[in-house]
Amino acid sequence: MIVRTTSKTVTFMHPFSLSGTDEVQPAGTYTVETDEELLQASSIPAYRRIATLIRLARTTGTVQTQIVQTNPVELAGALARDARPDQTVPQRAHNERVVFQKRAGGSMESFSEGWKHWVTLNATDLIWTALVIGGVLFTTLLMKG
Repeated sequence: MIVRTTSKTVTFMHPFSLSGTDEVQPAGTYTVETDEELLQASSIPAYRRIATLIRLARTTGTVQTQIVQTNPVELAGALARDARPDQTVPQRAHNERVVFQKRAGGSMESFSEGWKHWVTLNATDLIWTALVIGGVLFTTLLMKG
């Protein structure tokens, strides 16, 4: 199995929280690593994401780094919320989830932003799916003709 790892940095302007973490993380720059495996050796390489990791700095007397597996869609959503001008500081609710201020734009705008980030993070999967669907349609046309 061939695995490739890509690394990028993301910057949060406000404190944030992700489901794989125990506490609210401070604003700052974080490293995100994505591991992908090669699906099949062919003329067009296609990869499938197998893990997305974020490096979190812990300061408990000494600085330590914790690597946490995270959901890339949730991470993209957190970055999108962080970029909004009306972003509020997340607070823990009784059910241990993060509560954010609702935007006046409505759920369609939120859906649209989430969709854009999902497409960005899943471009490889979408290309692979389009190739498979195209192949099925092409084969169907050949068999009919």
